[in-house]
Amino acid sequence: MRLSKEQLDILAKYFSDISKILVISTVIGFFVPVGQGLVTFPMFAMGLTSAVACLAFSLQLVARNTL
Repeated sequence: MRLSKEQLDILAKYFSDISKILVISTVIGFFVPVGQGLVTFPMFAMGLTSAVACLAFSLQLVARNTL
């Protein structure tokens, strides 16, 4: 299945937004002391890894879309 340029652009924006949400919810939540340490270190590491992976995939889609 081949995606059009518009579909690739939308998919890239979607993964970019997922990356932002993951950073806000896990990475920033790890450093803001609110209550009983709701975000543990393994959750922080997994959130950071997922955010970087989504951002990298988004950038790869953008690069593919510009070719």
